[in-house]
Amino acid sequence: ATGTRADPAGSRGGGARHFLFCSSSLPIRHLDMYCAVAPEVLSNRGASGIDGILHAALGAALASPQGGCTCLVGDVAALHDLSALPALAAAAPPLTVVILNNGGGGIFHYLPIASHQVFTPYFDTPHTHSFDSVCRGFGLPYAAASTAEAFEAAYGAALAGGSLSLIEVFCHKEETHRTHQQLLGVARAVARRVLASGARDSG
Repeated sequence: ATGTRADPAGSRGGGARHFLFCSSSLPIRHLDMYCAVAPEVLSNRGASGIDGILHAALGAALASPQGGCTCLVGDVAALHDLSALPALAAAAPPLTVVILNNGGGGIFHYLPIASHQVFTPYFDTPHTHSFDSVCRGFGLPYAAASTAEAFEAAYGAALAGGSLSLIEVFCHKEETHRTHQQLLGVARAVARRVLASGARDSG
């Protein structure tokens, strides 16, 4: 799955007052770029940008016990806030945590630093971690998905359950970046055609 397809903002079944808590860094940019329809969105920025996301989402879910909350977070941000997992297990809020695991800091592929020789490992921080073992250690419901279809099934089941769930979506930062560039190319081509058509009509 690519990170652009896994975003749950447009997924069915959120229900009334179901919040989407979106992490800073790449998830909030995916939401801005690709999701035309979304439930109510909450977000915050930690002192270092990505710290404290899971704790903040826990608070949002506890404040919305009827509608529940989905937290969309990247793998690096989730790793920065692993101490939230026992709190999640203890509180068991109506929260579905979706971790986009692209093996590091995928956002830096979109920035000029990507062309520098220090890019890897100092900026994209590659890793091979997954969250299945740590979730089992804290007794958290866990599912993994590597395709859009598997994610939709896991996310639908999580929403139907209405309780705490964590879904890890495995994606590839290079593939996501290529998809982003292709979509930008399509958008530019459409914009040029619309502008050219408007110029002909006005002339």
